[in-house]
Amino acid sequence: LLLPEDPNYALFVAVLVGCLVVAALLFWFFRLRKKPVILPLAHETALTDLRRARSIMNAEQALLYAQEVSGILRRYIEKRFHIQTTRQTTKEFFAYLTGNLGITQITFSEKHRNDLRECLRQCDMAKFARCTPDQKSMEKMESAIQDFIESTHENKDGGK
Repeated sequence: LLLPEDPNYALFVAVLVGCLVVAALLFWFFRLRKKPVILPLAHETALTDLRRARSIMNAEQALLYAQEVSGILRRYIEKRFHIQTTRQTTKEFFAYLTGNLGITQITFSEKHRNDLRECLRQCDMAKFARCTPDQKSMEKMESAIQDFIESTHENKDGGK
């Protein structure tokens, strides 16, 4: 008559620990891993910021408005076209555009350049000369920036 062997406890514990590790990894993978963050496109952010800035489009806050829309436009251009604008004067920025027509000719039409130049000139006058823009000028600024953003925005694939 054969007696049963003693069970191998070490093997039993190893299999149990292995199953727990696999279960923990699966739990982490499906439940606790971070979801990918989808950043908004440059034009989405800029248009949202532009709509938000509309709340300060009034005579009392005209200087602040001009400063805000100038920043929105510069940030959009920087993110969308990878052109450093926030540390450049308006004159330097347009000199860069004119000097690099090979990469910007398609993107920046003459109308865009003229509208943006006028918009940034008015913003500069407000910021540096404290020349307060009137309601009509602020509306023209907003319209020029919005038209530029809408006509140069990228699609979800990253192109125009």
